[in-house]
Amino acid sequence: MASDQEVALLDHIIVLVPHSELKDPPKRLTDNFNITDGGKHADGKTENKLIVFQDGTYIELISFIDDLREHQDDHWWGYKPYGIVDWAVTNKADYKANYDSLIGRLADAQSDSSGAFSYAPPQTGGRTRPDGVRLEWAVTFPTRRIDAEITTRPPNLPFYCHDITPRENRVNGETGHPCGAVGIREVLALVDETRIENFARYIGAAVNSGSIEQSSDGGITVGTPHGALGVISFVTPTTDAEKEEAHERKFVLKELKFDFGSNEASKGVVFSYPF
Repeated sequence: MASDQEVALLDHIIVLVPHSELKDPPKRLTDNFNITDGGKHADGKTENKLIVFQDGTYIELISFIDDLREHQDDHWWGYKPYGIVDWAVTNKADYKANYDSLIGRLADAQSDSSGAFSYAPPQTGGRTRPDGVRLEWAVTFPTRRIDAEITTRPPNLPFYCHDITPRENRVNGETGHPCGAVGIREVLALVDETRIENFARYIGAAVNSGSIEQSSDGGITVGTPHGALGVISFVTPTTDAEKEEAHERKFVLKELKFDFGSNEASKGVVFSYPF
């Protein structure tokens, strides 16, 4: 199915951390980034802080309040290990129209396979900022069908986040950082070499990008809210531990690299977990 929508925009990266670490971020983070209080989500289970960049992207540090098991149960990130657990994209389309186009593109990308991957209909959510401002959005989560059972949140596909209230209310905060980062330039995912081709095809369809970079690792080009380009890159295991991790988890978001503009001094700063 052809689409006249533009390539999706990288919106934010979700990093699950212990609640104590959210309340008192480690020095390595605070030395390099300005962190903005986000607030509690509408479900009362999670709260977050943000690292916002000039290109409009941000890193969301999220935790389950007081690390309570009752907050983790039945939550899509409830049993994830700490670290980079998810990624979101957006575009300027209406979220309902985006859904129709999205599932059509992904179905076309799987025409020669099982067609196991799709997206659930959009659902609304929100949170309240510490200053009392109410935020609302619609999220469209990927799904995977295994036999007759459909599960949500396969890690190899991003979810879509569309704002209902103004985006600048959700994505607000200090965008100047001690390390000089002005945006997220690259998202690195660890995958088994045999899966790269399929992952590239499915992600390319999900973000409406046919661009697979001609590099040793490969990658999918995306936009950012304020016009810069980013890339989702694939790296393959080089150690036994990485091979085991890739085998067990299939697709693992491992590291973020940044755009530093003209600031050459800070280009060695990357983001991974543990910090």
